Amino acid sequence: MYPEIVLTHLLFGIGLGVVMHRSDFCMAGAFRDIFITRDFFRMRAVILLVSVTSVLLYLARTAGLVDSYPPSFYSSPSLAHLAGGVIFGIGMVLAGGCVMGTLYKAGAGNLVSLCAFSGLLLGSLLFAWAYPLHRSFVEATTLPGGFTAMEHLTGAPGLSALLIVSISILYLFRGKERPAWTSNAFARGYLDPWKAALIVCAIIILSFTLTGRPLALTSGYSRLASCLAERLLPEAVTLPSARSDSVRLLYGMAMDPESLSGTDPVVLTQVPLIFGIVIGAFLSALRLGEITARPAPPRRQLLSGFAGGILLACGSLMAGGCNVWHIMGGLPLFVFQSVLFVCGMGFGAYVGSRLLLTTVLQVERCAPHGNHSY
Repeated sequence: MYPEIVLTHLLFGIGLGVVMHRSDFCMAGAFRDIFITRDFFRMRAVILLVSVTSVLLYLARTAGLVDSYPPSFYSSPSLAHLAGGVIFGIGMVLAGGCVMGTLYKAGAGNLVSLCAFSGLLLGSLLFAWAYPLHRSFVEATTLPGGFTAMEHLTGAPGLSALLIVSISILYLFRGKERPAWTSNAFARGYLDPWKAALIVCAIIILSFTLTGRPLALTSGYSRLASCLAERLLPEAVTLPSARSDSVRLLYGMAMDPESLSGTDPVVLTQVPLIFGIVIGAFLSALRLGEITARPAPPRRQLLSGFAGGILLACGSLMAGGCNVWHIMGGLPLFVFQSVLFVCGMGFGAYVGSRLLLTTVLQVERCAPHGNHSY
């Protein structure tokens, strides 16, 4: 069964890599565009992704295809999720991409994203030194009550989907001007972000159906960083292990990590997903003839990408997951820790945008513009 698990997540990653590269569907860009150019074009696709995923997950649960509750892989919310979101938001703007955006852009040959990927690995190692302090902060700031998601408070399974869809409709169709969903892009092979969002929704539902869990990448970075450290720096500190909750693998077979005969679930799932995204983006760029020698970006941007990658790793580990885990997995289920993470990420993206303009790009003021703003 193990080869099937690895192959499944590798194919998930390849599909995501191709779709993300063809559409440039980057959540970091969606948040950054709002604060720098007042452009909401890509944010509409993110909101569409969350709302459609929420509805499909509810329908899949009703049909018995998904057993997402109780969500043992999400814990009670704490201020660490909010703080981690702030750090992550700053990092994703400085890095020029979120955790997944860094992967598909690096696969397409983006040097800034390659620096960000290096920063993600280093940040995963650096977080190990602060892990005891982090655990103390989590324990001191975890909200009482033990509630994980809105359904635990209300007892109504469909209320979360209804609330998310209602908020999405009010946001997407507010005002008199009709929002734009397509772009006048002339790049060969371009895929509109809203179409990419729907394809990603399908991959998310497949992940819940086949593995019982949302997609995740953060622990995969930690495993890769730990493996490199063990080979290059044998005396390096050991990274904290992932949560040892139940992992429902393929074909509905529930297995605990202890019953996997020493096999790490992260190695079976997240690491193939990481490599798959890189491979998918590379194949897409190769097919479009975009793998060519390019001038090196300014040193300031390379350093920004590297520093942003470190913040991405620290923020996602602090929050127990990155934007993939929280926005694609937790937010459609209205998980409280994911709501805190997204709120923090929004504020962090604002701070990161100001830093990007004044420190990296050295622009004192950026006038609002863009063809897709309200």
